[in-house]
Parts: sequence; C-alpha cells; structure tokens
Amino acid sequence: MSNRSAGAHKLVVQNLAKFYGDVVALDHVTLEVREGELMTLLGPSGSGKTTLLQLIAGLVDVSVGSVIIDGEDCTTTPINSRDIGVVFQNYALFPHMTVAENVGFPLLMRKIPAQDIAKRVSEVLEMVGLSHADARFPQQLSGGQQQRVALARCLVYKPAIILMDEPFGALDAKLRETMQVEIKRIHRESGTFMIFVTHDQEEALALSDRICLMEAGRIAQIGTPQEMYDRPQNRFTADFIGRSTIFDGQVHNGAVETALGALTLPDDAHPAEGSKGCIVVRPEDIKLGQGAYCGMIVETVFNGAEQRVMLSAGGIDVTATAPARGNAFTVGEEVKFGWNTRDARYVPND
Repeated sequence: MSNRSAGAHKLVVQNLAKFYGDVVALDHVTLEVREGELMTLLGPSGSGKTTLLQLIAGLVDVSVGSVIIDGEDCTTTPINSRDIGVVFQNYALFPHMTVAENVGFPLLMRKIPAQDIAKRVSEVLEMVGLSHADARFPQQLSGGQQQRVALARCLVYKPAIILMDEPFGALDAKLRETMQVEIKRIHRESGTFMIFVTHDQEEALALSDRICLMEAGRIAQIGTPQEMYDRPQNRFTADFIGRSTIFDGQVHNGAVETALGALTLPDDAHPAEGSKGCIVVRPEDIKLGQGAYCGMIVETVFNGAEQRVMLSAGGIDVTATAPARGNAFTVGEEVKFGWNTRDARYVPND
C-alpha cells in the first residue's frame, strides 16, 4: 500500500443503506477511505458495489446513513456540488468535440479563463499520454485512448474524488492490463483519491491500495490485496479472491474433519472444539507428485508460464499449479498431492 493512504480520511460512509421497497440494495455499510488512496469496491453482480458508488456520487438518494467528504456531510448535496468526477464504462465523450475540447469542457462550464483552460488541458493530456492526439475526435481513437480521455476530463478540474464504475468492461484482456498500469501510474503521479468499481478480482488485486469486498449489500472484508489473498477472514473472501481449494469440516482434536480426512490446523488457528470452518489452500501451495493424499486429474489448463491442474479427491475439487515446462499431467491420471500446514489458512464458517 502506498504511503499516501496513511493520511487523513477523505471519505467516511456511516451506516449507509439503500432500499427499493422491500429490496435491500445496500445494508447499513460503514466505510472510511484515506486521502490519496485507490480503493476498489469488488464483488459479484448484486453485491451492492455500484449502489454504494452511486450513493457516494449523489446519483441516487440515501435511504439511511450519511456520506461525509473532507469532513463535510454531503448526504443531501446535489451531485454537481460534490466536487466528484465520474468515469463510466461507456466513456460518454462528445463525438463532435476534439480530445482537447472534451477534456476542457468541465473547465469551460466552470467559466475558467481560456488561457488557463489551455494550460491545464495540455498538462493533463501529457499526464495520460495523449498530447499528440489533442486535435483528434473520439471516433479516431482506440478504446483505451477514449478511456484515457474520459479520465483526463475528470483530472483536469481536480475533483476531490474520482469514481470509476467498471471503466474497463468494454476493453479486451490485453488492453485492460495496459490500462491497469496506466491508472496506477496516473494515480501515483496525480495523488488523486480514486474509488474503482469492478467484479474482476484480478483487476482489484493489480490496482488497489485496499480492496473493499462486498457480498449481498454488506462488506465481507476490507484490506490490502496481500491481506485479502493471504489472510481471508471468511469463506466468501477465500473463495472469491484468487483461486482456492476449500476443505469444509468440523474441528475435532486440533484438526478439521473433512471429506478428505482430518486436516491439521495451522499454528495460528485456535477454533473452538466442535466449531465448523474450512481449511483454505492456494493453488501455488499444493505440491503435486508428493504428499499424503491422492486425487484423479480431471482437467489441465495451459496458461503460458504455468499450467493449472484440477483434481477430484474425496468428492472435493482441488486446484494446483505447476511449471508449464515441468511434468506432463494427463486427464484420468491418479496423482499424489499435499501441502505444508503453515501455508494453509483456517477460516470459520460465515
């Protein structure tokens, strides 16, 4: 996490909820985000992440709770008075305006002098790497370039917060990776506070200072990418962040009784006797060709630098990774596997 995130709270959401009749879209969420931080709201469809973003922006009315920006209660403040920039998935650029005109439009609406507009547009286009395209029209740009124009249009008037609602959803995989690097660079250079909404956990891990993982309108866990991956606090986080093999069971005599057998608890886990939970093991920690367990290979996937090997053992789906140029694994083959207990994680049932 960057040093910027150690500062004061830029945004505080207190007991925030949104109801549509009997439907609870957001269920009394409290969240504090720090100055200069890039926070990702992550979760599956219907988890409440976009609703939370809309409430912060003022796009929809709050049912319960408050939104505080820079110490000021903005719960009922109109969106045009919140000093917030929003970047949508569809870019929303004006097709009849050049890149420079699109970027300068927010300043024009704020009646900034023309010479100041030209200077600030030039600075922000250089920041996003589009100085050479200032006279082009949106239809003359690639998807990634249009996305950078949309971001520049937010950056140019220096809003307190930039909200990005799944902005890479329309881009191909390679371009998404490129834009992730660009967003991190721009965030680092500008120091602007950003909230980024996505359902893509790999994108969240790549971009974020911290991740707020949401489930069914509530916050499941908040932490740095490494904390979320290495130390999930519940089964949902363990299953949603990265790939995991999850062995469900009940605690008995210092182990978790599972369909695979009695699995030793990690040293840092001290659950109560008889409680229910699971042992979580990441694919890179499972060793193939050795160990106390045996499974049948049901599929292999080549990913370039590595291969993913999927096993069935005791009715449980087990996923491991192996070097791409290592052993050749065959579907239907029986293979031993295991892991070091210190590499596993115990999490209680949700």
